Amino acid sequence: MMRTLALVPLLGLLLLAACGKPAGTASPAGPYRAVISLPSGELPFGLEVTEKNGVPVATIVNGDNRVQAEQTRFQNGRLTLDFPSYDSSLDAELKPDGTLAGTAHLYRRSGRVDAPLSAMPGIAWRFFERQDPPAAKLSGRWLIETQGEKPEKGLLLLDQNGNRLTGTVQFPSGDERFLTGEVSGAQFALSTFDGNQGSVWKGNIRRDGSLSGDSYGATSKVPEAWTAKRQDASPADQVAAIAEEKPPVDRIAFTFPDVDGKPVSLADPRFKGKVVIVSIGGTWCPNCHDEIAYLAPYVDRRRAEGLEAIGLQFEYDADPVRSARQIKRFAERYRVHYPLLIAGEATPEGTKKALPAIGGVRVYPTTLFIDRRGRLRAIHVGYAGPAAGALHEQAIQRFDTLVNALLAEKA
Repeated sequence: MMRTLALVPLLGLLLLAACGKPAGTASPAGPYRAVISLPSGELPFGLEVTEKNGVPVATIVNGDNRVQAEQTRFQNGRLTLDFPSYDSSLDAELKPDGTLAGTAHLYRRSGRVDAPLSAMPGIAWRFFERQDPPAAKLSGRWLIETQGEKPEKGLLLLDQNGNRLTGTVQFPSGDERFLTGEVSGAQFALSTFDGNQGSVWKGNIRRDGSLSGDSYGATSKVPEAWTAKRQDASPADQVAAIAEEKPPVDRIAFTFPDVDGKPVSLADPRFKGKVVIVSIGGTWCPNCHDEIAYLAPYVDRRRAEGLEAIGLQFEYDADPVRSARQIKRFAERYRVHYPLLIAGEATPEGTKKALPAIGGVRVYPTTLFIDRRGRLRAIHVGYAGPAAGALHEQAIQRFDTLVNALLAEKA
């Protein structure tokens, strides 16, 4: 009798397990710990698959940030997540044990890069299956310096809740978007992925309280070392999230084709007497995705006040047909109602040729502000996206203040 009673809890656990993702299930629905295997190491991220009206919906999860795949398909036991605006996709077979195995197809300057993809169901941790008590509280701002070929100073912004760690890295060239992971003892690690672009940041807590580690991008071949210390009030520790540059010229001029091949010029009548924001970016650039997600609806709201915008797109590919296809997909994803122009290749030479008056472009995105009289009034370099929290709010407030001032001026 006692042996029979002892089996009851075990049978209950087995029944609960059977209500999860049974072997051979025909549905991929559920949460996963997904991993892309890269030359520099693993890139883990959260993946959640649900169903809406009988149609699968896949969402990439980075902490509180959720990125829904532009298209999700599940056919013949294969789950496919498409991101046309990046020209990337994730494709995996659902195995009898409920795991996923396949390939991440990522797009880079060299073309398509394929990397092994796997996903385990029901796993919540990202880096550390066993998590020791944290050796320190990491929340706050840190001054970070990379040690690669082109050293760069930035801000490491961290928020720690127990072992859970979230944040981003804000450089003058842009932010690393929504990073999430864990801290275990004196080690910590964070990662992010959006369907095409991603990065991993691993670190150690030193005895003196400073941090050191390395990072790598979604297709990096070699990790880049970095160090960080608590930010203080000294001028040397201050980092501008978005640089404001003085325009080198009073006016600029350009004419480039739109996605239908029609030439569009800043001198066209539709822009006369308007405040024009010229957004310089590319569909490959993750910060450009963040910027246009904010800019497109902003311009729609304020068009009646005399605001217009033009997007100058510098793409990886020299083929104008492919560039036009990518830019169309980009515009569709973010519902852009202003012209996006094919300006050239995303190289120093390409941007100098396209915009010689300002010496080309070094950072994507770069934003130009043209007043009602056609004068170049300001240049903002870089972007602080939503992951940067307060820095993002400050950035959009500065943007809005400048636009308000320009709209208030007479033509």
